[in-house]
Amino acid sequence: MRNPLVWLFGMGLGCALTLVLWVSAPAQDITGGGSLVRDISGGAALIFRAPQNPTVQLTGGGQGTLGGGKIKSSRGAKPPVRQQDTLIARANAARSASKPRYAEAEQQYQLAAKIAPDDARAYAGLGNVYVDQGRFAEAVSAYQQALKVKPDYSGAYLPLAFSLARLNRYPESIDVYQKTLKFDPSSPDVYNNLSFAYNHSGRYQDAADASLQAIKLLGETGEAFKMGFQERNEVRSYAYKNLGNAYNGLKRYDEAANALKKAAEIEPKNAAAHFNLGLTLYNAGRYSEAIESYKEVIKLRPTLAQAYFNLGLTYYAISDKPSAMAQYQVLKGLDAEMARQLYDSIK
Repeated sequence: MRNPLVWLFGMGLGCALTLVLWVSAPAQDITGGGSLVRDISGGAALIFRAPQNPTVQLTGGGQGTLGGGKIKSSRGAKPPVRQQDTLIARANAARSASKPRYAEAEQQYQLAAKIAPDDARAYAGLGNVYVDQGRFAEAVSAYQQALKVKPDYSGAYLPLAFSLARLNRYPESIDVYQKTLKFDPSSPDVYNNLSFAYNHSGRYQDAADASLQAIKLLGETGEAFKMGFQERNEVRSYAYKNLGNAYNGLKRYDEAANALKKAAEIEPKNAAAHFNLGLTLYNAGRYSEAIESYKEVIKLRPTLAQAYFNLGLTYYAISDKPSAMAQYQVLKGLDAEMARQLYDSIK
């Protein structure tokens, strides 16, 4: 039976958001029992850097007045406080509270935008509130308005590109990430995210190039770089996963496997890294190695039905029907419908 590889793309964020994306890779003519499944998060990721609050300037306050935002002050005579600065500072404080008050923040930013419609900060602040809540369509509109008012408002570019990617608007996201590099040309997370968007657009060579640049910028010696919530090794693992996905799209399966092995070495307890490695090895026809990858997934996540399903299909690809049926027996207790599908593929 012809069996198209189904490729996994997932993402996890290190803050309150946990989001998943995936697409299918090009179909390949390989023998096996059925279509491999993709329903597991963490296979390849966007890096999320929480957007900073807009800067405000108040008189007589100093850093921290009204909370939540950077407040600039100068020595000597001080200009009168603009009303929108007061509103933006209040909104910043509401967004940055230990228990964020998003409705209040949204209201204050909207009032600031109404009072000063030519002030990009209010729109950017609104975008931040929407991103925090996963309201990405509204975030896109807010950031685009900020950039319409002030095209060089650098703080809007990165969260705008992220929001577009979350809406699967990858060509637009790519365009904005490329513009972001003008402000932040040595950012490994921007290159990583570009790779992710390129992969989802079928631009696999561009994705590979961007991943390699991210890996180069991250280095191998642990130097510091500007990040959001992710640790360096986590980001390196993401970059290698995206690189593996790109090589898979280019049908360079051995290189894809090497990249994903590196991702799994960096994050040995990341089940999704091993899961994607299993998919790649299967696509390369390296079934025995794929079996070992899926066994590793099961060690890490012993109740993950998708791993047993794919392992069963991989055993079937090497004509080991008894082992495939053993996976079916386990799968019956985890997911009856998936077990039925596996049985129909290998009976």
